[in-house]
Amino acid sequence: MPSLRHILSSSKVRSQSGCYTCRLRRKKCDERRPECSGCAALEITCHYGDVKPDWMDGGPKQKEMAEHVKAQVKKQASRRRDRKYLELLETGTSKVSLSDDGRHRDRDRDRDRDRERGHAYDATSAPSTKESPNSHVSGSTAGTSPPEVPWHSQAFGGGGGVDEQAEMDRSADIHYTCMYLDYVFPHLFPHYRPHILVGGRGWVMDALQSNNKSLYHITVSLASYYFALILNNGEPEHNECMAKMVQNLQTQMELGLRELQREVSSLHSRKMNPRDGLVVMESIIQLLIFEVAMGNRENWKLHLDAAIALFRQILPDPEGWEEMLYGLVNKRWPPPEMGMKRPWSTSQAACRFFTANLLYTDVLSSVTLACPPRLYSYQNTIMPSCNTTQWSPCTMGEGPLRMEEFRGLHNWVLQVIGDIASLHAWKKSQSLAGSLSINELLSRGTILMDAIKGGIMAIQNTDPRPDTVATVISVPVLSEQPSYAMHNTIWLYAALIYLNTVLTGWQPSCPEISSAVSKTTHLLLNLPSGTCLGALAWPLCVAGCLAPPEDEVKYKTIVARLGGLQPFGSLREAMNIMERVWARRPLDESWDVAQCMNILGHGVVLL
Repeated sequence: MPSLRHILSSSKVRSQSGCYTCRLRRKKCDERRPECSGCAALEITCHYGDVKPDWMDGGPKQKEMAEHVKAQVKKQASRRRDRKYLELLETGTSKVSLSDDGRHRDRDRDRDRDRERGHAYDATSAPSTKESPNSHVSGSTAGTSPPEVPWHSQAFGGGGGVDEQAEMDRSADIHYTCMYLDYVFPHLFPHYRPHILVGGRGWVMDALQSNNKSLYHITVSLASYYFALILNNGEPEHNECMAKMVQNLQTQMELGLRELQREVSSLHSRKMNPRDGLVVMESIIQLLIFEVAMGNRENWKLHLDAAIALFRQILPDPEGWEEMLYGLVNKRWPPPEMGMKRPWSTSQAACRFFTANLLYTDVLSSVTLACPPRLYSYQNTIMPSCNTTQWSPCTMGEGPLRMEEFRGLHNWVLQVIGDIASLHAWKKSQSLAGSLSINELLSRGTILMDAIKGGIMAIQNTDPRPDTVATVISVPVLSEQPSYAMHNTIWLYAALIYLNTVLTGWQPSCPEISSAVSKTTHLLLNLPSGTCLGALAWPLCVAGCLAPPEDEVKYKTIVARLGGLQPFGSLREAMNIMERVWARRPLDESWDVAQCMNILGHGVVLL
């Protein structure tokens, strides 16, 4: 830890008569009251008065207070950044004009006008649309690159006059990108293993090497954090390495957020087609995934609100989904003479992947927020509950999304969780209005309960055999498919627990609830070790909150399987929620799952 002298020596100016906060920070104070301008600008507590605070002792208390103020400055800076980002998003998504016509004409006209005026390309001007056959270009992130040269060629490629530090940074970024593809991405999305004939995961690399700078920087941030956890492995002697990685993470995040702000601010500065809007939406969703993986409190709400607003602007009518998707096709690959069905282009694959994750996050956030899914009207068109063809990881692509591919869940399983959240929201509104009908509540709930129980029985009867799961940091291959049957069964038991709490209240001893909790616990304990555990944070948390005291150690053991990677993803937050709920036992019948998801003082979405 740095000494107090080192902490306080960051400035040469020291205030002798100003507020004690400025004195502590060794900053000049204008002595305004009740709050000086410096503290007001930083949005931190301004301590002033005739009596010297007891923490100004020149010793341990002052050192502790200096650390506290330093943390407060960083925290408020992050909040200001988020507010500015939200303002930009609100402006961008409200004023964006989507048009399929005239995009290139308007862009070329603007570029010609800038050239005539002698203006160079900047972050908010419309760049060139020249791209490689499969590139996934953002129309607002050209930065200072010449229009015909993708920015990543400057970041990855060598060049004269580049100093040694820049070369080292470039090399590190390449390694982080590979770490993301080989380890981080499979950890976050263990079920996403598209067959080579539908394009595989090559689109991820293509998207990272496109003009989408924000997506790239956010991805490097995720990889650096993951790598830091692997190095640290929970051992204190590696704290210095961990600190350096976290510093790199913060740098990359700042770069990513800056680029994303530029993208958003450009949305209303020119006409664009859905492709441009989708690129920005995908960056926002990736940022949401980052915030959840880092456990950054309620920042995910801000990003989810923005992503949903932008998605609605891009696709106002759900029936236009397939038309929009097939409008992103790339006709150059594979060559027509190959005589095969075309795999998804980078833009199509990215659109499908991020849209699936947006729908998934929308449903799980509805549980936390105790409201219906906001994209409910899109579900039946984009991810229909009834599929006429049998799915497998080798299934050739089709327009409607199948959540098995992205999250390992049948479409109807995710939909029924959203329906339970809608029922919970209806129950709350009726209760507040004093018009709740228990008979109607039970009638609606019985339909959902029959569907869940029927689904569990169907899964058990059709595919009772266990199958293999990838290990924690292995590279997934097609021969190591996750256990889709066990995965869906665990989610359905958790949905059954959730539904019963809505219908009968918080009653852990109720036979219906205790039986489902016991079965969920048994399945979780018997899962093969692997990253698929990270994809079960939500059902694990729901069952764990209602588990009996003697089973607490079992849930701690389950989470401990990930070792040093426990902080990565949602499992850490799930464990924090369970421990807080256990500490507050016994809970009255009015308690519910939504309250569990908010028990930490902020809403948590377990992805």
